[in-house]
Amino acid sequence: MSVGPRRMLDVDRLTVVYRPPKGLAKFVVKTAVSEPLTALRQVSLAVERGEVLGIVGPNGAGKSTLLKAIASLVMPTEGGVKLDGVEIDPSSPQQRVLFGLSLPDDRSFYWRLTGRQNLEYFAAMVGLDRETARRRVDEVMLERNLSHRDKALFGYSSGMLAQLGLGRALLHDPPLLILDEPTRSLDPLAAEEFCALVRTQAGKGKAIVLATHRLEDVLAACDRVLALVDGRVVWTGSTSEIDKDVGGLGAHLRKMVATAPDAEGL
Repeated sequence: MSVGPRRMLDVDRLTVVYRPPKGLAKFVVKTAVSEPLTALRQVSLAVERGEVLGIVGPNGAGKSTLLKAIASLVMPTEGGVKLDGVEIDPSSPQQRVLFGLSLPDDRSFYWRLTGRQNLEYFAAMVGLDRETARRRVDEVMLERNLSHRDKALFGYSSGMLAQLGLGRALLHDPPLLILDEPTRSLDPLAAEEFCALVRTQAGKGKAIVLATHRLEDVLAACDRVLALVDGRVVWTGSTSEIDKDVGGLGAHLRKMVATAPDAEGL
């Protein structure tokens, strides 16, 4: 797959197969599968700087696996991922600062620390000096409406945790944002504000991959859409293109999902 001058992300024929542990490992390693499970099947996509790609599909379609593979949290069985034209290397600190990641139900926060302390820790992890880290944490806490509600994380609501996750993804101003269900726990007003934030970040030249179940978020935030069903790409196109269809985006995507094998509905 060729790399254009503005291309930030390339995913080339990505396949991910989850395999159950063998031998003694099966007694100590927890797994949800007893047989090999193919989560992604030959998925290819590209995202340019300044572009927002929405990933949609039914539960179990492979959306989260795709985003985790892009972020090198899941290693592909076949295919590859390139960031800014370079094959991804999970051990490379230089590559890891190229993206900001927000996952639902994120368990990597430290629950006995405050939100601010968590952000200060992650700012250090991405290499920000103390002065820059302090300034960025102050900015992010204010932008995410958390500056006056700083307390230990076990006292955060689900919406506050979602805002903190978004703040961490933006903390070091990365050129690529990987966002998995970022508005799931947000109220309607906060979700609307988030979509405006995504468009602002894209306007600054960031490439953004956004997986969501909320079709209104797709229309408000995304330039293009990729529909996954059973780990396969069943359709890709622009939001403006599919919104012209009778019934709008939802009807179009439901039709795409319904014609794919093993569809569960959108």
